[in-house]
Amino acid sequence: MARLTAPLLSLGASGSIAKALVFSSWKGIPYARVHVVPSNPQSVAQQEVRGCFSTLTNLWKRMGVQARLPFQNAVRGIAMTDRNKHIQENVAILIDDANLDQLVMSIAGGNAIVPINATAVDGTNGRIACFCEAPLAPPGYTISYMIGVAVRDGIPGDSITPTCYEASDATAPYAFDIFCLEDEDFQVALIARWIRDADQIGFVSEAVRFQVTVTGTP
Repeated sequence: MARLTAPLLSLGASGSIAKALVFSSWKGIPYARVHVVPSNPQSVAQQEVRGCFSTLTNLWKRMGVQARLPFQNAVRGIAMTDRNKHIQENVAILIDDANLDQLVMSIAGGNAIVPINATAVDGTNGRIACFCEAPLAPPGYTISYMIGVAVRDGIPGDSITPTCYEASDATAPYAFDIFCLEDEDFQVALIARWIRDADQIGFVSEAVRFQVTVTGTP
């Protein structure tokens, strides 16, 4: 894709020319690219990409405020949406996978570091019992709270609709439950949110990951 400082061949351009070049814009930036026709839009590989993309889109729609926060932080100051960042981080690594083990659930920013002594286990009664502690704070940072996110597992290329549950705790020791509505296998992330003292900007850590089978949903 070529970015244009002035639209090629005219003062404004959109659409295609002779099925050779395509002109458009993204976030107000005009660009030109080669016109491409897929040789086999129904190939297995292309169907898996579309299925994975659909899975991630469905997941994003069901993610709550805390689950989306790492991706919102990651696009701060750049021309990309949080949803697109979520898809960009995940779509390539999940293709051909049989589960969501590699699902990226957080992107670290600043000097945010992960929780320590973290556990996430089946707490019966349809809940995931989470526990973690705050490590020694990096210089210039203060712990804000801990986040727990649970995503129902599945095969990403099958265009599944995974559900997402979350919880948070701002009081140490950080022991809290994520309440789920399904007896299923879940991918669980525990994430620390930090505040940079100098400007009060929030950052999140990478995720500490677990796989938990939830039982006993009422």
